[in-house]
This record gives sequence, C-alpha cells and structure tokens, in this order.
Amino acid sequence: MFATIDSVEDIHSFVFRCLGEVAENRQGVDHLVASYFLDVHAWFPIVDGATFERQLEELWVTPSAETCLVILAMRLITRPSSPNPVAGMADRHYLSIKSILSLVQSKTPLSIPLLQAQLLVALYEFSHSMPQQAYMSVGNCVQMTRAFGWQTAEFWNRGRHCDPGPRAMKLCSILWWAIVYVDW
Repeated sequence: MFATIDSVEDIHSFVFRCLGEVAENRQGVDHLVASYFLDVHAWFPIVDGATFERQLEELWVTPSAETCLVILAMRLITRPSSPNPVAGMADRHYLSIKSILSLVQSKTPLSIPLLQAQLLVALYEFSHSMPQQAYMSVGNCVQMTRAFGWQTAEFWNRGRHCDPGPRAMKLCSILWWAIVYVDW
C-alpha cells in the first residue's frame, strides 16, 4: 500500500481501488452500505441517507476518496468481532483503514465525509477497548469541527447570510452530538 502513496496514481483512484479489493464489486459495496444502514445507523445516524445515496451513485462515475473511506469505515464498524479477544490494534482491517484515513486527510481538504469516517473509526476503537486511540480519533474530530467553524455562535446562528440550509445544519448538529457521545 505505501509503495503507491508516492506514485502517479491520484488519491481518489487509489482509495477506490482499495474499496474494490475489500468489496470486490458494486453489489459488495451496496451490501456493505445496506448492512451499515440496517444496523449501526439505527442507533448512530451520522450519515444522511439521501445525500449518501447521491454520493454513492456518483462514485461509479467519479471516484471519491472521501466516499470510499466512509464505506470502508462502515465495513469496519459492521463486520463481526474477531474471535481473538486480543486482536484490537493487531486487526489488519483496522490498521488499513487508519492508514488510508491518514493518507486521505493529508491529500484532500477537510470535509463532512472525512469527519464521518473518523467518527466511525473512533466508535470502533471505543467499542474494541482502545481508549487511547479513540481519544486521539475524537480529538481529530473536534479539530475538524473547529476548522469548519462549529465552535462559533455565528455558525449556529440561523440568521447569517451564508446559511448551509436546514438539512446540512441538522447533519452538523447530529455529528457534533455523536462526537460528544463517543467522547463521553
């Protein structure tokens, strides 16, 4: 994986190819996404279904590293636990997702999908008894919200001139409270 980091392949194609290796085909990706929405999303709804469906359709025409990363994080959080109780950080799927997440964060601008992927990874870490890693991941989430301006009253003020709209504001609020939940 690290040999291709400095290659001429762009980050979007690289992560799309990684997703293809995990899910094998479009049906596999659809199955991963459906598993997430039927299971984890029911109690941790940090991905807007309608927006994500659009992103998923666009993925097959124009690969997006951020969308692929969210799908990979969905797979990480929905796959069955390892029978080995000491797997934790030795889990190769977890290590791959963490590496890809760091790579995508270094090569793309901050975005809501990056925050969603980081939050799913933090949830995985917390639920697999990795508190130090979860703490660092939640800290990255908080730093992203600062970069987005969520720490200011102006962002949450509905009367401002560049309001992102009620649907986007609802998602921002859900993401903020999800960060608080994982951090708690």
